[in-house]
Amino acid sequence: MHDFAVIGLGAIGGATAAELVRRGHSVVGFDRYTPPHTMGSAHSDTRMIREAWYRGSPYMPLVRDAWRRWADLERTSGRTLLRTAGALMMGPEDGRVFAGTPLRDAARPDTGDILLSVGEVVERFPWLRPDPGTVTIYEPGAAVLSLEACLEATLEAAEGAEVADLRFDEPAIEWSASASGIRVRTERGEYRARRLAIAAGAWTPQLLPGLSLPLEVERTVQYWFEPAGAHSGVLAEGPAWVWELEREGTWYGFPPSARGLKAGMHFQAGRGTDVERVDREVGAPETEDLRRLFARYAPGVAGALAHASVCLYTNTPDEDFILDRHPEHSRVAIFAGGSGHAFKFAPTLGSLMADLLTDEPPSRDLPRFSIDRFG
Repeated sequence: MHDFAVIGLGAIGGATAAELVRRGHSVVGFDRYTPPHTMGSAHSDTRMIREAWYRGSPYMPLVRDAWRRWADLERTSGRTLLRTAGALMMGPEDGRVFAGTPLRDAARPDTGDILLSVGEVVERFPWLRPDPGTVTIYEPGAAVLSLEACLEATLEAAEGAEVADLRFDEPAIEWSASASGIRVRTERGEYRARRLAIAAGAWTPQLLPGLSLPLEVERTVQYWFEPAGAHSGVLAEGPAWVWELEREGTWYGFPPSARGLKAGMHFQAGRGTDVERVDREVGAPETEDLRRLFARYAPGVAGALAHASVCLYTNTPDEDFILDRHPEHSRVAIFAGGSGHAFKFAPTLGSLMADLLTDEPPSRDLPRFSIDRFG
């Protein structure tokens, strides 16, 4: 019998397994594919890690702790995981982007962030064309995470220990809990452990049917364009951006990587789906929608489409995570509802999951992530 079982070996499940192994426990883990794969949320080249979005919120200590842990993993793994590129947070002052981050918190002199006028944005980043009235916070210290490299380094940290048995391409079909421990059944057999972590992303509802968690799976598309135009050389230096537009939604983009200039939309109402029936084909009209944004707000920088990929968000109604014990089984810990912003926190969330599973006092306050908040 293993000390722990982990269902789902993406960003959070992988970090949970790695942390449990680091603490000296034996772990058996399961994933229906071999990470990094393109079927869930933990893929697509890059993610941002930044502070301005979270200033004044309970997430600030989490993002700072995660940043430190990513840097430690970069050092121990010998991989390049982080690159400072800067980031822009843009939109109307009374809009969604700044709703949880008052300008007085995001642009204090001691943060190092810079409040830019529309003219200053164009002067610093001449490929951008913000509308009049757009508010911009520039965070020079923000970084880009190399997603696949981060996930590979995390799983290597777990697999490198003799006490880990990570079983890829072996989906967990069902689990049960009793006084004697945990049983996990797959197509290949049954496995026993003392405790269980579930971090299965969009597949969570299938594994927790009795809880009726308020999770919605959202289909989003990420695009990579060939960099073009007179500014293609400096685009690679940064920054990344998150930009709320009045009618279109929230648009994001990254400095070009080897894969291309990545961009997409964050939270698109009406794109709910089911993980088993999601449309993984990206149609031309979807691509043209994004091209229109580039033509209006960053003209001339997006060349031919190089690649497009469907990504799945698993959202909670309040966009906060679920990280808690199962209400009926204290030996089971659950992470769910990454809501499109969990990856950057992965090593910290894995550590918090390990705290729950080992009955350690959590290193961070967790009531915000409680299952009970949904009544």
